[in-house]
Amino acid sequence: MRDTSWTGYQSRRWSNPFTYLWSGSENPTPSIGGRGGVDGRGGYATFGLRQRSMTHSNPCTEFLQKLSPFVIEFVGTFFIGLTISLSIASLTLWGPLAYGSVLLALAFVGGQVSGAHYNPAVTFAMLLCRKIPMSSAVLYVICQISGALVAGVVTLALEDIKGDNAPYPGLGKGHSALQACVCEMLFTIIVVKVMLDADERRLMVNSTTRSALPEEGTFFGLGVGMATIGGGIAAGGISGAVFNPAVGTGLLAVHGHFGNIWIYWAGPMLGSILAACIWSVTTDWNLYLLDQPFGQSRFELEPIWRIGVPYLVEFIGTFMLCFVIATTRWGAGAGVPLAPLAIGSIKVAVVYMASQSSMAHFNPAVTVAALLCGLFTRDAESFVGTMIGIVTAVLYIVAQILASFAAAVVASFVLGKPGGYPLANANYSWHAQLTAEILFTFLVAYVVLITSDSGGARLHFHESKNRWYMYSLASGFALMAGTVAVGDVSGAALNPAAGTGLPVVAGVLTDVPVYWMGPMLGALLAAAIFSIAQVKRHKNVDLPFYRNIGINYDIHG
Repeated sequence: MRDTSWTGYQSRRWSNPFTYLWSGSENPTPSIGGRGGVDGRGGYATFGLRQRSMTHSNPCTEFLQKLSPFVIEFVGTFFIGLTISLSIASLTLWGPLAYGSVLLALAFVGGQVSGAHYNPAVTFAMLLCRKIPMSSAVLYVICQISGALVAGVVTLALEDIKGDNAPYPGLGKGHSALQACVCEMLFTIIVVKVMLDADERRLMVNSTTRSALPEEGTFFGLGVGMATIGGGIAAGGISGAVFNPAVGTGLLAVHGHFGNIWIYWAGPMLGSILAACIWSVTTDWNLYLLDQPFGQSRFELEPIWRIGVPYLVEFIGTFMLCFVIATTRWGAGAGVPLAPLAIGSIKVAVVYMASQSSMAHFNPAVTVAALLCGLFTRDAESFVGTMIGIVTAVLYIVAQILASFAAAVVASFVLGKPGGYPLANANYSWHAQLTAEILFTFLVAYVVLITSDSGGARLHFHESKNRWYMYSLASGFALMAGTVAVGDVSGAALNPAAGTGLPVVAGVLTDVPVYWMGPMLGALLAAAIFSIAQVKRHKNVDLPFYRNIGINYDIHG
């Protein structure tokens, strides 16, 4: 047990030489439960992630507490700018991974202090959604731009600028400013939406509380980091993949290149506005319903347009997934070397983004597997419930296919030529290609079904946000594994939507049948194996899959 006595508290307190300066008192009140602070939340009084609540404080303590979020924003943006600049200067293929990694790490560092924005686009979206007061937002942006400017100055001292080896982002060869703006906007939408979902509170404009995230919300760093990695690989050769007006301003201004700064404001800020709008019509309404009296029916409160929210989210997620496939040109010709990493990373991000609004399938095969397992059925014994489930699944698939066509068109625009698409290797037989699609679509669908299960054949997707961290990582990495493993065999579509919209827009229809037959057979297999796993885990369990295909069963606990 922890020592809650004054002696135990005092020994811990004086182990840190900075503690006395922070607390501002020689005799602070002992902690409750040995955790420090009168509210028992923040550990003993020292520099750390949370506000300290001490009985005896002084103006210096209060000033440091108010200052800490702005320091965090300055330091975080500084290291983001420095990482981007030096990665560009070294001409390494791993630059996007460095960018995403530092952002992921800094999200955990600053999440509970400042909210870990590090980006004026994020701060602006938080302001639009009333999650941060205007005064704090202005100071955040000032600190972010200052941090990026200092990063640029430090880079000048570290790097010898020669020719094209300049440590600042820029347009890819042959790409226009409008194409770059579109890329910056699209990936900023995902980054900002993840950030907005991380903080579910409604912070009023006149609030005096700190704009920090709850402890659980700090895991948004996984979603933001993965979105940045995927976007950096996909859009790095088009726009420079900054997604951050402060960094775009600081690095370019220090080097005297002012002509393209507007791109890194126009694209991300437009993406910020769109992300705020998407959050308002999806997640924000879920929060509103949670605030209502328990006895009121959800259907009595929701407006009719809310019916379309899951399909909108499925469209956005599938669009981004297919857009990354197309811009990395995976499967068709010479693609970006890190394309599988980009595809898996963006899948992690969009699943996290969609966690509160849809089932986050983004794949008709996964949707079919979910339907067979009863996930879409409100009441398995009711004909009406079954029909509702079928119609919902069909609408999911329609949204996913439409998104793949839209992604192919937009990718063709930003690339200035037809985008990439899954392409089977002619050196392998048709049977080998089909088998590859079956096996790894089974893996993708099976992982989605199992990791999102919360105790029964029918899944409940909104019980715990912690499940979505696991779900998003497992889903993304399963797709990444399949893309690497069978990319040179079948093209690794593993998704009928991606295997339809992208090649059809490019005028290549040869492999489309394989990309429907293989994934659908894999989905059928995943539903069957998942139901068997449910018998093992839950002795008394309804198995809609077997009933739907006419197999009788009798399971007793």
